[in-house]
Amino acid sequence: MRGPLLSLAALLVCGYSSAGPPVAPTAPGSCWAMGDPHYRTFDGYFYNFMGDCTYTMAMNCDVDYHHPPFEVNVKNKALPNSKLTAVSEVTVNVYGINIQFTRSEFGMVKLNNKVWNLPITINNGLGQIQLMQSGLSVILSTDFGLTVQYDWVEYVLVTVPSNFMGRVCGMCGNFNGNQQDDLSMRNGSLARNVDALGKSWRVPNVAGEANCKDECTGECQECSFGKRLEADMFCGVLTPILDLQFRDCHNVIDPSVFFQMCKYDHCRGGGLENYLCRMLEVYTDACQRAGVKVHDWRSIARCSNPKCPENSHFEQCGNACPSTCDGSPTCKSPCVQTCTCNEGYMRSGNKCVPKAQLCLNNQIY
Repeated sequence: MRGPLLSLAALLVCGYSSAGPPVAPTAPGSCWAMGDPHYRTFDGYFYNFMGDCTYTMAMNCDVDYHHPPFEVNVKNKALPNSKLTAVSEVTVNVYGINIQFTRSEFGMVKLNNKVWNLPITINNGLGQIQLMQSGLSVILSTDFGLTVQYDWVEYVLVTVPSNFMGRVCGMCGNFNGNQQDDLSMRNGSLARNVDALGKSWRVPNVAGEANCKDECTGECQECSFGKRLEADMFCGVLTPILDLQFRDCHNVIDPSVFFQMCKYDHCRGGGLENYLCRMLEVYTDACQRAGVKVHDWRSIARCSNPKCPENSHFEQCGNACPSTCDGSPTCKSPCVQTCTCNEGYMRSGNKCVPKAQLCLNNQIY
């Protein structure tokens, strides 16, 4: 599937076309995976991949002094009582640090296998890395422009600056402005299908993955007539909500891809509890980070607010930047859906603790 969708970072790599030589882009390149998972490459190519192993999503394949090495790997796992798989773990290797985010471990991160609470600043002499919770996601950012966002559930977004054009590789493609070669395998040749692509980018010798599979089983590309009708009815609930509550975002992020992903996943796994709510949360995050207002949709969709920790409350349009012990400078990022700590409290990992208590022990690695 291909289309004019902007990435979920709300920035489509632009300034080039798939025909003729690429032109330097005017924006960062963004690649995301979500759902079963569904991928959008740096160059805007869409595909579905159901492998349940660990894969290299993106890495620097042309390292030099100005382009440090990095690697982003994702571990896919089957969802309970379903044929669907989803990103359950994200690992980033950069500046000699192994950084790991795991599904449901909200507010926490592992650095070289040691658990830390967010926020964290890493400065080990090789470079600087910032780790913070923004909205309902964790965001890693480096001093050379790499960012990785993960919502601790199923959605991961990798963004690289424009000077990495043509230097990256992995499941996200090479960011060269040409969608035709986005299914390039590790050896540089084009994969015959997405299963072969995944097999090529599988991370070898991962513990517990001796029997994992890259191939999809069951109804993968086609859906039976009966299930198509069920999927149309189940996902049809999205249409009026997208048309009304997300109307301001349509010109920035095409909502049709969410409808198609919903139908695909429903056909594969059936109606999952809270599935529509999760999809609308991801779309909300993308629209808000693009600076677009999203109207309240939770009551219409019968979706409850996310559960927030003690001493905090949910805000549909809250501050995207967590307060720090040095104060709360004006946040330049647009508002996002978030759990905001009450007055006098600050976020530490998955809790809101008294500010005075937290600021006695800053998280510096």
